[in-house]
Amino acid sequence: MPKLGSQLYLAIDAGPIHDEAGQLIAVVETLRDLTDQKRAEMALKELATKDGLTGLSNRRAFDQMLMSELARAQRTQKPMALLFVDVDHFKLFNDRHGHQSGDECLRAVADVVSRHAVRPLDLASRYGGEEFALILPDMDCDAACAIAEEIRRAVMALRIAHGAVGAGDHVTLSVGVASHIPTEADGSPDRLLGAADEALYAAKRLGRNRVICSERLLAEFACHGREPVPGRTPRKSA
Repeated sequence: MPKLGSQLYLAIDAGPIHDEAGQLIAVVETLRDLTDQKRAEMALKELATKDGLTGLSNRRAFDQMLMSELARAQRTQKPMALLFVDVDHFKLFNDRHGHQSGDECLRAVADVVSRHAVRPLDLASRYGGEEFALILPDMDCDAACAIAEEIRRAVMALRIAHGAVGAGDHVTLSVGVASHIPTEADGSPDRLLGAADEALYAAKRLGRNRVICSERLLAEFACHGREPVPGRTPRKSA
């Protein structure tokens, strides 16, 4: 309804009326306003796919998009990137500043992450707790690492006070990045999830507040004179 600046959702039922000879003589139409019902359905759908605290997509929406983009990447044979973003020493932050401040911190980080999901198929989500995930279709590891570094620097620029023993003065992020072109043998996104997870674990083990790409994992450990920890079980898709 342009003059009112609003939309209505209407349902029209049409029932024919025939005479004794079977000829159509009239049609009875019933118009029903389904606007409230439709808006309730849309709100319910949003609740099912959105994280209540941050407004980002939730784990369910993440899993669905990951499978969808995996299938598309298999067809197009283009790389698909995944970022795992974790707030460093978040439990210590909560212990020091309280859970309300912790929620504010997560919302601030979520805002930064969401600003870097700029293309139509990019998806920023809250993976769980203080961890976020960013799906970046059609992107190689170098480009994804550049975005990850922008996110890390943007959160540092917020200068959210931390100060807990064992943490720095301000809130920082560790980011694991993985990208690969899936083959027909990749029936699930577990390979991509595992690679991004290992990269995130490496970022934490090497001192946090850094971006690690799965393609350069061994080189990063060698640069710091350390050995990767064998036997770590990577996360898998739901």
